[in-house]
Amino acid sequence: MGKLTLGAALAVAATLAVPVSAQDPLEDARAALAEYFRAWNAEDNDAIAAACNYPRLSLGRNGQVTVREGPADVVTDFERLRQTEGWDHSTIDRAESLQVAPDKVHFEVVFSRHRVDGTVYRTVPSLFIMTKQDGEWGLQFQSILPDTFRAP
Repeated sequence: MGKLTLGAALAVAATLAVPVSAQDPLEDARAALAEYFRAWNAEDNDAIAAACNYPRLSLGRNGQVTVREGPADVVTDFERLRQTEGWDHSTIDRAESLQVAPDKVHFEVVFSRHRVDGTVYRTVPSLFIMTKQDGEWGLQFQSILPDTFRAP
């Protein structure tokens, strides 16, 4: 009886020692999505590239396809974004999981871009597909629809 109790205790302890995220692909994918936006708002191209899986595909508002074969292909000119749009930061307004698999999660995402005073000047519906490659979650596909809101 003592061995059974010790064995059961060890089994429970082993289960608790495994990070919850290793047991929940949705939470891992959601964390990777949040990390992508954190890196974007930090204007950190290296961190953005690290938050992606490759090849990374983007489908633009007008159907244009961009393929980024590796991290060196991920470069955003944030200074230009500030000058042309007045961008200061972006927020995830909604991230609803549509399909969940152990190594892929499809999210319906609505995000907004904000000016330095916090006003929203653009809201964009999109699809983000997060994948797990070599044990790491990252953004692999992004499809952007036309803005649903655009301030002057």
